[in-house]
Amino acid sequence: MDQRLERLLDLFRQHGPVAVAFSGGVDSTLTLWAAARALDGKALGVSIRSEFICRAEHERAERMAAFLAEAVGARVAVCGVSVLEHARLRSNPPDRCYLCKQLVLAQVRAEARAAYGEDFRLADGTNADDDPARPGLRAVAEAGALSPLALCGIDKAGVRELARQLGLPNAEDPSNSCLATRVPTGSELTFARLTAIEGMERAARDLGLVDLRARLVPGPLDGQEGDAVRLLVRPGQLVFAQSLATRLEERARFIGFTHFALGERT
Repeated sequence: MDQRLERLLDLFRQHGPVAVAFSGGVDSTLTLWAAARALDGKALGVSIRSEFICRAEHERAERMAAFLAEAVGARVAVCGVSVLEHARLRSNPPDRCYLCKQLVLAQVRAEARAAYGEDFRLADGTNADDDPARPGLRAVAEAGALSPLALCGIDKAGVRELARQLGLPNAEDPSNSCLATRVPTGSELTFARLTAIEGMERAARDLGLVDLRARLVPGPLDGQEGDAVRLLVRPGQLVFAQSLATRLEERARFIGFTHFALGERT
């Protein structure tokens, strides 16, 4: 077995029952795979459903939970959390990620306590390349949660390499972030805005675009009330996206955006 996997398994064996914040992305999938493999029934994944997470991500988490249950006997609990019930989160402050991660980890802790009592550790999928200054990582540290991939020195490339070795179905999936990251800091997060952003991204993917972001430009703009949207695609797909511009703009207008523009993701 790859030495990186051996280190990961050994780390979990040292910490006993573990509850993993599980999104269905490749980082948390590898983390839960290793926890379940090392701990033989003492690993629990907790998948959070909230307004910040799009339906496609929920569906991917379900598929990966089913795969891990079959492959290594992992258990995944699904929990609903309404982030928009929290006024500070709705206001979209600079520390939004910190506040959201606090909320998520509190729910993961509650599920773990129901499963294990008080004897467990929290874990997340932070890898060795993730910026330690990220606000969400402050919440991880305050919760006393483990970041096993980072602790074992496994970076983004290493995660994907190990995922391919293990045959994880999401090994090549592009990275993603929550819908709230598409809204500028300080602009209110509403269900309508998040739903519109999700609809724009889904429409673009239905037309064959991948690895994209729909960034909201809050209105009013040019005297028109309402929000505009800027669809950002990878440079290699920009020409293709430009060929679809008319159809994409039609979809954006149907969803309710006042303006539509294309740009490159860096």
